[in-house]
Amino acid sequence: MPLQRYDTSPIPRPSGLVPPAADLTGITELRLHGVGGTTPEDLLADAAPQHVSGDRIAGFYRTADLPGRHVEAYSWGGMTSRSGARVLWLLLFPFALANVAGWMCSPQTHRRPALFRLHRAAVRWAALGLTLNLLLVAAMTGMELLGYQCGGQSGCADDAWPVRLLHDPLLAGHPARRILAGALVPLAMVVLLAVLALRTISRYEAASPGAPATGPASSEGATAGPSTAEPGPKVRGAARCGIGLGDPGFWDGRRGALEQGYLHIAAGLAFVALVLGHTVRETARLAGAPVHAPVLARVALALAVLVLVGALVFVAAQRCPAPVAAVLLGAAGSAVCCAGWFAAVQPAYPQSFGYLPGMRAVAGLTLGGVLGTLLLVLAAVLPGGWRRGTFVIFGPFVALTLSVFALNVVLISLMTRIAAVTAEVSTRVHLPDAPPERVELYLYPVLGRLVHYLTLFPLALILLFAAYELVSYWRAGADRAERERIRAWYREHSPRPRTEPRWQRSSLTDEARRRQRTVRLWQAMLGRGWEARIARARRFARMPHDVDKLLTAIAAIGTVLLVVLQVRYWVFGKLPWGTQWTFTLGSYLAAGIPVLIILVLRRGWRDLHSRRRIGVLWDVLTFWPRAYHPLAPPSYAERAVPELQQRLWRIHDSGGRVVLAAHSQGTVLAAAALLQRDNRPDDDVVALVTFGSPLSTLYGWAFPAYFGERVLGRLAPTGGAPGVALHAWRNFYYRTDYIGGRIFTAGRPPAEVDVELPDPVSNWYVHGQPAPAAARHSGYWVDPAVWRAVDDLAEAVGAVRRVPRQGRSALHEEA
Repeated sequence: MPLQRYDTSPIPRPSGLVPPAADLTGITELRLHGVGGTTPEDLLADAAPQHVSGDRIAGFYRTADLPGRHVEAYSWGGMTSRSGARVLWLLLFPFALANVAGWMCSPQTHRRPALFRLHRAAVRWAALGLTLNLLLVAAMTGMELLGYQCGGQSGCADDAWPVRLLHDPLLAGHPARRILAGALVPLAMVVLLAVLALRTISRYEAASPGAPATGPASSEGATAGPSTAEPGPKVRGAARCGIGLGDPGFWDGRRGALEQGYLHIAAGLAFVALVLGHTVRETARLAGAPVHAPVLARVALALAVLVLVGALVFVAAQRCPAPVAAVLLGAAGSAVCCAGWFAAVQPAYPQSFGYLPGMRAVAGLTLGGVLGTLLLVLAAVLPGGWRRGTFVIFGPFVALTLSVFALNVVLISLMTRIAAVTAEVSTRVHLPDAPPERVELYLYPVLGRLVHYLTLFPLALILLFAAYELVSYWRAGADRAERERIRAWYREHSPRPRTEPRWQRSSLTDEARRRQRTVRLWQAMLGRGWEARIARARRFARMPHDVDKLLTAIAAIGTVLLVVLQVRYWVFGKLPWGTQWTFTLGSYLAAGIPVLIILVLRRGWRDLHSRRRIGVLWDVLTFWPRAYHPLAPPSYAERAVPELQQRLWRIHDSGGRVVLAAHSQGTVLAAAALLQRDNRPDDDVVALVTFGSPLSTLYGWAFPAYFGERVLGRLAPTGGAPGVALHAWRNFYYRTDYIGGRIFTAGRPPAEVDVELPDPVSNWYVHGQPAPAAARHSGYWVDPAVWRAVDDLAEAVGAVRRVPRQGRSALHEEA
């Protein structure tokens, strides 16, 4: 029930616990929060808002009415941060980066069919390679380090369950059976990924946009939506050439995610079968033991190769027929069964000392394939060109490269830690001729040293970047010209308040009075004072725009280094360069990564506020449909956008009108919902107020093909697209906002959309209180100028007469 935080006046409502009916007529102010999972209570300043639609994960809440309008809020933060299980998505961070990479193509690539097909194929192949990379490290952990090396040494992990089961008489003298037991690790990983993908598809991607079917109960005079009973246009997925946010099926990605997920699961099973069959056969051959049932090995390898080739072909296609996915899954399962049967029937024989035979070839081919797909992505990105104001260069390549680096650094470090629990881990170049007295597990030297490079080089670049930004931050406060411009603006535009004149103090006046002192001269040289703090806040707001240069440098230098090191080791048999102190420092850093991840996961699981901070990452990375990597965390927008559209349509059919007030990431959801003309009534009247919006500063910068000015201009009240243009749109921004900013370039139409607000609002403050500070990204909620605009637009939309727009058949043009 509504219980306003700042108002204790009685509210008319039914007796008992019967919830009051939500009146949808008239004007409704609908608020959308940004990142961090803001609660409905905070969003509405209401201690007990009424839940009027949706569920506990995402729903609409209402508080007491304001004069002339209802006030609602759409709380969608539960899809990314409120549940403790959401923190486990951190483990899927590389997959999320790989999925985002596919949406970072340039507008030119997006418009050209052949170039876009190459881009889609390259990114999806790289995403599939990332999945196989994960299974490779899992196979090396379970099959080689634990099953083969540790299980083959009697003193290894005698007190560690369940590894000590490898010394059971049924497995102790059978290397093939221990390798089969170790294969349970990558197989469990495949099953876990399959469960996560299928479970989240039903919860997030099953929502369908649009209104319900037309029926006799429709309100008189309401514009009916497209009937769900009639067959609509065939949905073919969002990853298509020229298809943007305006396509009615853009957010209906259930079928595409299922198809891609089946292909990844089939390829993963086939990869495990291939590794199992190949290593068991090579182990027996190297030991000189007889091979039983060789036909099973040949069948398993043949099926695995066929499934992998089929997955490569259909994962790059626009659509995968359902029977093909089923056949590939069945063939992959058969390959695993044949490989497992082959390993189980092998006799006992003494195993050779050292590495698992055949694993080096598998690792080399897999990592080489991953690097090859990265270079193919780079080749696909180059013809698309670059445009000023977007990601500095090669966005898809940079995102995919960072995902590969993150995956391998974390997994190899974790593999080393797991092996260290059972025995001492060695990365020595030359193995001893015979097993040493103490138990040792041998990791390929290139992998051990590769982690050092992938931790030290990014760390060095990050430190250089931080040093540059700190110098720039300090210089911004010491810039005399900038401080003088700030003083001049506030002297001209911020008059002295008329209330309590005796108690009013000006930051500028106080600073001018203290400037007479000698110490003030030294403070001015150091860039201290109120104006310096504001100048530095503005410089801090520009720092995120420099991050792309850091990420590009890490990706470019890391890729060159990775290629050189791999060729040097696998082709010429030489180890990476380095000194002992670099390897030692890299080892400590790598060893700390798994510990840090466990601490973050534990804190996020137990604490809601920590989970909300982690959820900020998912609010950006999981916005897009899983069209490029189906095992990434689910897209909350595939549920949030249809739910928002249905709410707007329901209010319209009840005779109501809406003023959307959206902050931060909520502005992205609002734009995505409003850009789809087929999922809006013909005669709706909607006004939009956005503040702290990343539509251009982040999404237009990283995803120019989907959030460029040409696309967003369709919503503009003046010069917008017929059937899509809003009645009114105001976008407020601060120069101190490190996330939000302008929507359109200054000096270009539509000029009436963007409105810059001063931050701080004034330089005046009450004596004894702190001086005004920059509100940055969160100050809009308490800025009177923003809510005066909401009041004005609510009054304006109430006075507009509904006029049906041009029919959809004449408006069906891709956004």
